[in-house]
Amino acid sequence: MERRRTTTKDVALLQQLHESDQLVLAPEFQRNSVWPRPAKAYLIDSILKGRPIPPLFFLRASNAQTGKSQYQVIDGQQRLRAVFEFMDGRFSLTMSDGESWSGRRWSKLSGDERTAILEYDFVVEELTGYTPSDIRDMFARINRYVVPINAQERRRAQFESQFIKVAEEIGTWPFWLENRVFSKHAIGRHRADEFVEELFILLIEGPQDKKSSIELYITQYSEDFEFAADVRDRLKRYLAFISKALPGLKTMQLRRPVNLYALIGAIDQASDDGSNLKAISAKGARAALEAFDLELQSEEPSPAAARYVRAASRQTDNLAPRETRIATLQRLIETGA
Repeated sequence: MERRRTTTKDVALLQQLHESDQLVLAPEFQRNSVWPRPAKAYLIDSILKGRPIPPLFFLRASNAQTGKSQYQVIDGQQRLRAVFEFMDGRFSLTMSDGESWSGRRWSKLSGDERTAILEYDFVVEELTGYTPSDIRDMFARINRYVVPINAQERRRAQFESQFIKVAEEIGTWPFWLENRVFSKHAIGRHRADEFVEELFILLIEGPQDKKSSIELYITQYSEDFEFAADVRDRLKRYLAFISKALPGLKTMQLRRPVNLYALIGAIDQASDDGSNLKAISAKGARAALEAFDLELQSEEPSPAAARYVRAASRQTDNLAPRETRIATLQRLIETGA
């Protein structure tokens, strides 16, 4: 008879079961250990902070020779391996900046910190009476539609910040979907929000190197995003200008985020941070930008277009390629003006 019950087992008990061969970590349908060390270190940091962790799924049966219970891990072997490997001293806590245990291995933790790990309770879904076929089906169903969390989803979960809240508001503007900058699915996964955050940084301090700078601004403007009104207004006016200058944007290469970032940066610089936007001719910019967009798709682009394509095809969020793209589009806009 199939039965399922929810229980808890602390790390000390799980370690004891593991050492007595009562815990089978790698059934044949499971993957080998694939977590990188930062992921393992982050899990231990979560345990030390008492954060909840997704439940483990065990199949419970009796060992015919010893009569003891044996647990086959249906889902959760990566989490358990990380815990046991840390307790074996195989990696240090590299994902715990500012904490007392940062950089330490198991042997260097305080007594209280070790106790916190040993007494941490995992939620366990304990199953009995299921056939091997049932278990395989269950494992497939648990993992079939698992979608890795992206960087912006992680930031939303980790930080409470005015910087993020304002970006989320602008990420819902119709412009992104109507011009096919982002798909509905990408917007749902906060890709537009992340792009808006990059644009905020661009408008506040100019182009920066890589997306890693986003978290610095999220932290800096967690309680008071003093530039919110200014960047919202400038971005709204720049998008209105782009819509007027390029009514066919949704079919152009310039709609791609890597190019749109450069276009907004170019407009910002050509208009002196938006103060002289009215001096730029939308009609003149249209002629220059539409011609350039065709060059980007040409098999024999001009030298300027070729340089731009190279800067837009690799290391797209590094500073030098970003500056190259912005300068190229700024010259076109100013020529058209």
